[in-house]
Amino acid sequence: MWRAFVCICLVITCFLGGCAPARPVEGLQVIAHPDGPLYVGDQVSFEVLAPAHPETQDDSIQVSFQGKPLGKADFAPFGLGKRNEAVFWWVWDTRSLKPGQYVLTFTRLSDKLTWVEAYSLHPADQVPPPQPGARWASITTTCCIIHYITGSAAARDILRLGQEADQESAAVSKQIGVTLDKPIDVTLMSRVLGQGGFTAGGVYLSYLDGNLAADDMPILFHHEFVHYYDAVAGGKYRPAFFEEGLAVFLSGGHFKPEPLAARASALLSLGRYMPLQSVADDFYSQQHEIGYLEAASLVEYLVETYGWGSFNQFYRDISFPANGQTDSNVIGAVLQAHFKRSFADLESAYLAYLRSQPSSPDQRADLRLTLEYYDTLRRYQAALDPSAYFLYAWLPDGSAMRQHGIVADMLRHPTGWDNRLGEFLLGRAHAELSSGEYAAAGNSLLWTNLALDVLTH
Repeated sequence: MWRAFVCICLVITCFLGGCAPARPVEGLQVIAHPDGPLYVGDQVSFEVLAPAHPETQDDSIQVSFQGKPLGKADFAPFGLGKRNEAVFWWVWDTRSLKPGQYVLTFTRLSDKLTWVEAYSLHPADQVPPPQPGARWASITTTCCIIHYITGSAAARDILRLGQEADQESAAVSKQIGVTLDKPIDVTLMSRVLGQGGFTAGGVYLSYLDGNLAADDMPILFHHEFVHYYDAVAGGKYRPAFFEEGLAVFLSGGHFKPEPLAARASALLSLGRYMPLQSVADDFYSQQHEIGYLEAASLVEYLVETYGWGSFNQFYRDISFPANGQTDSNVIGAVLQAHFKRSFADLESAYLAYLRSQPSSPDQRADLRLTLEYYDTLRRYQAALDPSAYFLYAWLPDGSAMRQHGIVADMLRHPTGWDNRLGEFLLGRAHAELSSGEYAAAGNSLLWTNLALDVLTH
């Protein structure tokens, strides 16, 4: 029956067409936040995207409303993907306006190229729940100050979440050997962003019913707390390859508890292993789960071979790349200094280690479908929920949001026919994969990608 439902939704979606973004002016594209329809009372931000040409690197954009400038922003790299864009944080305050259609003017300052963007403001009493009356609140625990939005799933479960945070923080403190002198600032987001967790000054975690990215909160807390404690412990450079590998290793898995070496061994059986140099030199552009798994299992191998203390000294001693060096270059230099082996020698020994690890058919099926699931989730996000896509995720500063009383950016996401269909299919596949129904999960992922073929054609 659900297949018939999918087909009907696809027909309706194609018929309705949806609201496609306007054609960019001179390669420029504007994205407004919060996502979805705008309502009277919103404090609206804008991203202005530009091609990554050298001539745009030093350019600026000005945005105006009713003849008055709202702000000016320079183009700069944004997010993990370093997208070239100008960002305007909460520059258009609509609290004094009435419902209706409004036009804003954007000007590229280098050549005075001007264009307009039209936005509809819906009545404030139509804003979707739980936003009416929602506000930021917080709870102080042993480890943390945890910020959440009232009326959300996080508010409902905040006492349990606080206990889990304390448990995982204490465990990470013991693992890394660091004691904090101030609480960790944790922001619980009521929407999915990226894979569900970020650490940038503080810790940001997605928590909502039906989380499509990750729903094992102890693992998520542990992973992001490793990043936090790791930064406090310090080091000369800490390349992303080892930062993320350490977080997965010390968490005992990525999205769930898992045998890292056996699972990495399964990559070889599946033909999905990626050379370590490629992963180390351009970590975030590689297939996400493979990169994290290889990095984590390599950390596990190094700790098993040399001990935690020796690994930790090696890791903290990696120098910042200079004069065109790559991450694998600087890692290799410190490998030689600490362990008398080159990067290539390390990979050869690591591959031998993986080949010695047994992996079961179920482990291989689970890994294959996990890779497919998260690739499909990111495909959905990139096409239909771009603010959630991890390379360019819309992640406002938590303290600034609380200061401005802004909750919409952490609550709203696109809710069109195409989004509801995509999330229905992803949710089904996620539930099947989580319960070990591998054949059903594979079938659901096939339907999900077929639907995305139609929705993004």
